[in-house]
Amino acid sequence: MISELRTFVVAAQTESFAATAKAVGLTQSAISAQIRRLEEELGYDLFERSGRSVTLTAAGSRILCQVEDILASYGALREGGRVRAENALLRIGAISTVQTSLLAPAIARLHLELPDLKVRIVPGVSMGLLDRLDAGELDAALIVCPPFGLMPHMHWHPIVRQDYVMVVPAHLEGEDWRQILETQPFIRYDSRSFGGRALDRFLKAQGISPHQVIETEDLHTILQMVANTMGCTIIPYIFAVSVVPNIRVLPLGEQGISREVGVMTLRGRRVEGLEALIRYLDEASRDNAPPRPRTP
Repeated sequence: MISELRTFVVAAQTESFAATAKAVGLTQSAISAQIRRLEEELGYDLFERSGRSVTLTAAGSRILCQVEDILASYGALREGGRVRAENALLRIGAISTVQTSLLAPAIARLHLELPDLKVRIVPGVSMGLLDRLDAGELDAALIVCPPFGLMPHMHWHPIVRQDYVMVVPAHLEGEDWRQILETQPFIRYDSRSFGGRALDRFLKAQGISPHQVIETEDLHTILQMVANTMGCTIIPYIFAVSVVPNIRVLPLGEQGISREVGVMTLRGRRVEGLEALIRYLDEASRDNAPPRPRTP
């Protein structure tokens, strides 16, 4: 409940869930959900809602100082056994599809807890980031789970599982994804990437050889190509799928596949802020999950 308590304090100060969302790096709906969870846990309302503004209820006003004391005590408790190195730096590698939906809100919350901690974000593809982690150039890598056994000195922290879906131009008719693959150009999720390998195995198992026209690892680029009617694709259901215009989503059904995204770290290596970041990534995956695709 610490995150909910922090959100409560910010909302009390701004008197706006929209302003609170901007301050902590979450969506407004995620802020509303956090406040509802806190109210359900406490058993009483904390805010009066009026249009776009919110004001503390009498109960909310009474507990505000207590909540601030709790947060101060929690911060002191976390710092009690920690020796902070000067200019502490957390180096995080991240694939492109999680940088805005997961990493940005998690970093925003981490900054509220550890304002002096410096964070360096290194973009890349999963295999390249894994190599850089192994070489000691990164403290953690937010990547797709490798399709091979983990090395003994590495540890995997799962964050979110994403189902694959077919994405087609909005005007394209039909609900049978197999039939669409037989008739439409196919934009392939790069088979050299971890997530692309899973798709490649799936298509081979289904006995499907689509008419491929383009192959790339960048899922945002693939979505824009589909939106511009260049073909169809099968990719993980990332947040961008729910907001890109001029596309339509078809679930693959029970025979579909998924990919797992998580944080790879080095065993026995303690880095300032890393445990907190993983905790906030877990929270961001729950708060910013895209709506599930509808089954036709």
